[in-house]
Amino acid sequence: MGNKRGQFNFVWLFAIVAGAAVLVLAIYGATKAGDTMRFQTDTEIAKSLAIITDPLQAGFAEGSFGKIIFRQETRINNVCLDGKFGRHKISVSTRLNIGQEWNIPGEEVPVHNKYIFSSERSTGKEYYVFSKPFEFPYKVADLTMMIPEEYCLVNAPEEIAEEINFNVKNIQVENCSEKGMINVCFGSGNNCDITVYGACTSGCDSVYDMGTVEKFGSTMKYVGNLMWAAIFSEKEIYECNVNRLMYRTGKIAEGFADKADLMDARGCNTNLKPDLVMWAGQTTGAGVENLMSLNSIAETLGNKNDREDCGIWD
Repeated sequence: MGNKRGQFNFVWLFAIVAGAAVLVLAIYGATKAGDTMRFQTDTEIAKSLAIITDPLQAGFAEGSFGKIIFRQETRINNVCLDGKFGRHKISVSTRLNIGQEWNIPGEEVPVHNKYIFSSERSTGKEYYVFSKPFEFPYKVADLTMMIPEEYCLVNAPEEIAEEINFNVKNIQVENCSEKGMINVCFGSGNNCDITVYGACTSGCDSVYDMGTVEKFGSTMKYVGNLMWAAIFSEKEIYECNVNRLMYRTGKIAEGFADKADLMDARGCNTNLKPDLVMWAGQTTGAGVENLMSLNSIAETLGNKNDREDCGIWD
C-alpha cells in the first residue's frame, strides 16, 4: 500500500514538473514568435516612413507640415552616412507590454533621396514632420525635420515668427508656459535650451539669414533654412547632411554648366558657365565650416543669374 502511495506521488510530481516545463517552453516560444513578428512589423514601419514623408516635402512651397501618429510608443533610429550623395539608414523599434520592453530595432532601411534632420534616437507616439526648401542659390533639396518634442521660440523676430505660421503645432511663439517644452532663444532669453545667434550684417533680409545655433554644448553654423535643421537635429546628423547637401549643390552646378552650353548652342547666350564651374569645385567637398564664406558667393551667383536675359534657373 505504501509503495502505491509513493508511486502515486512520484507520478503526480513528474506530471507537475513536466507540465511546468512544457508551459515554460510554450511561453518562451510564444515570446520569441512575438519578437520575430515585432521585428518584421518594425521593419515595415521603417520602410513606410520613407514613403509617407514624400507628400510632406516642401516642393516649390515655402514649407509644409504633417503629423505621424503611431499606435504605441515608437523609437526611431536615424543614421546618416555621408560620402558623395550619402544616405540615411532608418530603423524602428516599438514598445509593448510583452516580451522585452523594447524589441531590437527592425532591419535598417536605406533612404537615399531625403535629408532628414532629427536626433540619432528619438522616442514618441506622435512625430511632427515639416520641411523647408534649401536654396544655395538655386533649389538644392528639401530639408525634412522629424521631431516628437514641443518647442517654444523666445524673442523670435517677426520674420521668424511668421515663418512658423504654417500650422506647425508643436512649435509655439512666446508665452510658452507648458512644462517639458524646449526653449529656443533668439539672441538672448531665460532658461534657454537652444540659442540662435544671427551673423548677417549686410545684404540680408534678416540678421538670422546666417549664424550659429548653440545646442546642448554643441555649436552649428547655418545659412538660410539650415537654421531650422540645426535647431531640430543632433550635431552629427546635421553635419553629415550638410556634407551631403554641399556635394549635391556642386553636382547640380555641373549640370547647370552643361545646360549653359546647350543654351549657347540655341542662341540664348549666358555668361554663367565659368562661375558655375568654379562654384561646383568650391561646394562639392565643402562642409559646415565653409557655409558662411560660401554664402556670399552664392548670393553673387544668384544676382548674376537674375540679371541674365536667359537665366539658367528660376
